[in-house]
Amino acid sequence: MIKWLNYHHLLYFRVIATEGSIAKASEALNVGQPALSSQLKLLEQSLGQKLFDRKNRSLILTEAGKIALEYADDIFRKGEEFVSVFNNRSFDQKSHYKIGLSDSLPKTLSMKLAENAQTFGKESFISLVEGEPEDMMGKLLAHELDIVLTNSLGAMNLEGFELKSIGQTNMSIYGSKKFQFLEESFPDSLDEKPFILPPTHSKLRYDIEHYFQDKKIHYDLYAEVQDSALKKLLAENGKAMIFLSDFAAAPLVNDGRLIKLGAVPEIKEEFWLLTSKRTIVNSITKQLLDNFSI
Repeated sequence: MIKWLNYHHLLYFRVIATEGSIAKASEALNVGQPALSSQLKLLEQSLGQKLFDRKNRSLILTEAGKIALEYADDIFRKGEEFVSVFNNRSFDQKSHYKIGLSDSLPKTLSMKLAENAQTFGKESFISLVEGEPEDMMGKLLAHELDIVLTNSLGAMNLEGFELKSIGQTNMSIYGSKKFQFLEESFPDSLDEKPFILPPTHSKLRYDIEHYFQDKKIHYDLYAEVQDSALKKLLAENGKAMIFLSDFAAAPLVNDGRLIKLGAVPEIKEEFWLLTSKRTIVNSITKQLLDNFSI
């Protein structure tokens, strides 16, 4: 019967299981192989269970090993969360709140989220980090971010995350005044015209391609652009047309930098707030999940 748990043994076991061999774990931990083998043996003896089967110089988790790894992952995630909470001074007067933003988001929406976070956490300072949604999710799990705003989920595994849709916006096609003549017979007038489109892996690109196929429109691809600011800048300069949410386009239309050529009711853009599930929920995160919307 186990009376107490040696967390060093558990850490070594977890790294060995993750790396797949004692040799690789030795390199990752900078601990000698004999010491790792000895510590693993002690853990197996204390548990009364064999954690690995050895096959062709590789270590394969037994059923008991798989269960032990699940518990080890949970234990060390809690430890990482503990360190993150205190490193970020969550209990001090001036805490640090970190927001991840997909780089394809409208900047107006990103700014609105930052302003709301600042309002909900008046004694906090805010960090904003842009990147790919997949990278942002990894940073959430590593407790390097507190919350992520994204318009792309794709086929991502959402286990361990809390997700909230903050709304949908209508999409339209926008361009400079150079393309104003296309309004008259929209959308047929779009055939063979230049477009700036999002990357092929995004849901929005899939919806756009479906729209073109449905309308039997052949487009001229000017560029694939992920960054929302660059996409708008290219459109403003008359390079090509873009699909843009009416929410994001409003300031540009009001300033006369873009014009709306026609609505695309078949396509909606949805936005989500995403955070990792935590035992201690940050008060700003809770306020944003409960109250923030487009």
